Amino acid sequence: MSLPARRARWFLPVLTASLFALSAPGAAAEDLPPQEPGVTLRVFDLQTSLSRLCVLKAGQTPNVDKLMPTINWTTTADFGIGDHFLSEVTGNINIPADGTYAFRLISDDGSRLRIDDALVINHDGLHGATPKDGSAQLTQGYHSLRIDHFDNEVDQQITLQWQPPGASGFTVVPNSVLSTDADVVRVTAPGRKECEGGADSPGDGLPLTGVHPGYTLTNLRPNGFEPQVTGIDWLPDGRAAITTWGGTDNELGEVYLLGNVTGGTDPGQVTTQRIAQGLKEPMGIKFVDGKLYVSEKTGLTELNDTNGDWVTDDYRTIATWPFGGNFHEFAFGLLYRDGLFYLNLSVAINYGGETTNPQPAPNRGTTISVNKATGQVSYVAGGLRTPHGIGWGPDGDIFVTDNQGAWLPSSKLLHVKQDRFFNHYMNPAGPFDGRAVTQPVLWLPQNEIANSPSNPVQLTSGPFAGQLVYGDVTYGGLQRAYLEKVNGEYQGAVFRMTQGLESGVSRISLGPDGAIYTGGIGAGGNWGQEGKLNFGFQKLTPNGTNAFDILAMRAVEGGFELEYTQPLSTQTVTDLAGKYLATQWRYQPTASYGGPKIDEQQLTIASATPSADRTKVTVLINGLQPGRVVHLQSPRPFSSESGETLWSTEAWYTLNAMIGVEQRVGQITGIGGKCVDVDNSGTADGTKVQLWTCNGTGAQQWTLPGDNTVRALGKCLDVDNSGTVNGTVTQLWTCNGTGAQQWVPQPDNTLRNPQSGRCLDAAGNSSADGTVLHIWDCTGAANQQWLLP
Repeated sequence: MSLPARRARWFLPVLTASLFALSAPGAAAEDLPPQEPGVTLRVFDLQTSLSRLCVLKAGQTPNVDKLMPTINWTTTADFGIGDHFLSEVTGNINIPADGTYAFRLISDDGSRLRIDDALVINHDGLHGATPKDGSAQLTQGYHSLRIDHFDNEVDQQITLQWQPPGASGFTVVPNSVLSTDADVVRVTAPGRKECEGGADSPGDGLPLTGVHPGYTLTNLRPNGFEPQVTGIDWLPDGRAAITTWGGTDNELGEVYLLGNVTGGTDPGQVTTQRIAQGLKEPMGIKFVDGKLYVSEKTGLTELNDTNGDWVTDDYRTIATWPFGGNFHEFAFGLLYRDGLFYLNLSVAINYGGETTNPQPAPNRGTTISVNKATGQVSYVAGGLRTPHGIGWGPDGDIFVTDNQGAWLPSSKLLHVKQDRFFNHYMNPAGPFDGRAVTQPVLWLPQNEIANSPSNPVQLTSGPFAGQLVYGDVTYGGLQRAYLEKVNGEYQGAVFRMTQGLESGVSRISLGPDGAIYTGGIGAGGNWGQEGKLNFGFQKLTPNGTNAFDILAMRAVEGGFELEYTQPLSTQTVTDLAGKYLATQWRYQPTASYGGPKIDEQQLTIASATPSADRTKVTVLINGLQPGRVVHLQSPRPFSSESGETLWSTEAWYTLNAMIGVEQRVGQITGIGGKCVDVDNSGTADGTKVQLWTCNGTGAQQWTLPGDNTVRALGKCLDVDNSGTVNGTVTQLWTCNGTGAQQWVPQPDNTLRNPQSGRCLDAAGNSSADGTVLHIWDCTGAANQQWLLP
């Protein structure tokens, strides 16, 4: 079979672009951030065919981000991906002298070269490795350079050559004149990335761009005040206390008191007072009993003012916790109640994102409490990675956000309770690694609704009272979460809420005036919201506008009930079922960084029935399954009775449990009254499943969630290697949706695996402790009789 003609490798004539005159003077080295030789290459895995360059949806993390010496790449190893990708090349080119410079861009497939944001070469479209030329009049000094490129199939290439004034021919632009920002954070994430579609618009297939109509944005930074905010709390007199970061592996963190930030104000009225400095990357602050407390990387510090000027005269260590010197070992957030502080300890990771193995310090990846009086540190829950956010939620409970990485295919929101484990394993094991895995309250699909989520805050007034909002450093803005209890556990939906802020959001706080205060942060590379400042402090004040938005999304039998802030229009409720789109998928945590959507399915809307006042719609959906994330969208036009367009059309619901589908939890007993047991309470894949004397431990607590799986300790009862022959043993394994993990109760009390057509069987008709469980021809004998919860 021959290749498409566009892949022909014979010589093609050089295409020529016209001269572009660039009037901007070149920048001096001292005007740029610190530089290093080379350029930055970022690659986005689109997993779909392309014929032209496209615009990436905002807020997506690249699959590849690396420093490259020159721009001359022709292999999969160079790009990190073989086909169907978009790449971005950024840096600066140092022009030695004023003059007209010719450039040649060789690419397979399409590409585009910009210098100082002016188009120099447009070489878009499907084609083989063909050259195209262009020229630019450049002044001496540094000029920004950007190449956009895509590859469809087979070969790939980007080569940038130049011909400076007086040169006899084209050569690859040398490393000596290329530079990019030095010492930047290069964050990457696996999975499919997306370009904007023709029907997409902000809030409808794309991230929002503006401020929510129900809020008024106020800037709060006086001129020259550029805080990288990592913590916010409030003094009784209405002043805000904030911590600032200080940079990686530094002791330059500070505490400021900010006056005149509440109520009607502006940057000119805000006052600032630095009251503490020299802190080691503080990530939380709390005012308790007349004093401020700060969570630093290594411990909890009390700030003491001895002469009444608020400036700290004595830094007293209240508690320390395990710290191994890793750049990522943060102490995130700070809450206080009834004599105890609460915060999160992140794990050590390697540059690039892998969890450090072994960990340099024990018992991290945990939520901890610190006794204010004694300094005693106690461990509350574990299995966390980068738990950037901690806050109070419904019922006064603690909720935590964790960021994508190893064992986290996507970011998530978690409900913290004593002794819970949230699935991030490490070496040596943490204090809760042997516990059953607690599922997320919400998955926060990466690049769609979150990227680096920060702390959650519960709103206390307005139309969204009782709901959580959280910020995001990289995706930016605020997102909103509606939670409900199903079978005694929280699950729910997340919605886009607002963008339009000056920076990515590291911390939020509900002020005494009812406004949501946002603290910004960012760093070099791609850690921070693209195009935004690396610092910030603003507030969003409710203004009483009843914007048309999704108020809530509740699970009902066979689907969901959506509640809106305004009645739907008559036009909208006409053929209402045709106005919704639904997709579902699941995630499978692994030791690898991040992970893709699995078993993604387009679902059919069975019906959509409005309430009498048209403020609610019951949407029934065919094929819903528990343990899935359900994405529901009502693309525009979708309007209210007043004619207002829906502010944000999408919702992501984490359907851990379905209404009307029985979930049973308890012991499974068999022959001799013995219990189905996980050997030694192990959670490693491949752990033996056996009979054992019933003892009430977690190793004998099995959940039947209604999807024909049988689960314990956060994993599934599994037939080894998907075997189908008599005697194939069963084991505990990560739930993966395969036929090896399907078990259907039969009327004769057997438990049948449909894939093999065989039944769960106690080997040798034995009831002795340690008897292995395997599959065998279904006989209905006593060793195949199981009493389920």
